Amino acid sequence: MNSVFDVQNLDRLLQDFYAIVKIRIAIFDNAFRLVSEYPKSAPKYCALIRSTKRGEEGCRRCDEAACMRAMKLRAPHIYTCHAGLTEAITPIQMGGSILGYAVLAHMLPAEDYNAVTQRACILAEKYGVLKEKSVAALSSITVKTAAEMDAGMRILDAVASYMYIKNFAVWKNGDIAAEMEKYIKNNLQQPLSSEVLCKQFNLSRSNLYRLSLKAFGMGIMQYIGYCRIEKAKELLLENKSVSQISDECGYTEYNYFCKVFKTATGLSPSAYRKAKTDK
Repeated sequence: MNSVFDVQNLDRLLQDFYAIVKIRIAIFDNAFRLVSEYPKSAPKYCALIRSTKRGEEGCRRCDEAACMRAMKLRAPHIYTCHAGLTEAITPIQMGGSILGYAVLAHMLPAEDYNAVTQRACILAEKYGVLKEKSVAALSSITVKTAAEMDAGMRILDAVASYMYIKNFAVWKNGDIAAEMEKYIKNNLQQPLSSEVLCKQFNLSRSNLYRLSLKAFGMGIMQYIGYCRIEKAKELLLENKSVSQISDECGYTEYNYFCKVFKTATGLSPSAYRKAKTDK
């Protein structure tokens, strides 16, 4: 399931954000792909790092790792990138699912400026960037105090919420509940659990439960069981064995399937088939 962005309105929002905060901002989708950024051109230091194949790959891996941490934490956090710059990231969330990520990029801390820039030069040398070039390029990187970085991170989180409220970021195929329903019904033969669905839709357990209760009127495991029985009812009208139907509906034990089916319908699978076909 992919997220899509209203890039025109998003670009305007990023420009407004930069005009006030003066920190570069970038937006990634839920597959960790860059959607938009402002300013559009990377700082000279980053351009030097990315001028090498290893450096460009390092940037990609670093961005992906940051997104994965944000997905796990489900909260904004500040970190140091692979090239020694300070950045902040927050997930763009909708009902507990993650549509993408907003990043405050390319900062240097005012408090430890000299030590951090020296460290950055050492890291850049590993990518083949000469120290004198790194020193010159780092002089143009935005410098912020720790308090300013924390404030910027909180504003970034507010911007992420605004993007969701204004529908600047949405699911490509509509409502997540509809996508979940489709996923469940298409995978009834597979092992389905809260863990599987949380991972598939980037949801926490509590948000999955709330979403299921609101969309389906029951807990998620209860809904999965309901879908399996409804599928079994359909298949019992076809020329398939009860054992085959049990397997296609995700039940690994035939006797357990018969027990669950009778509890749900009041009839055994065979009796249900006979009752329906005799009409």
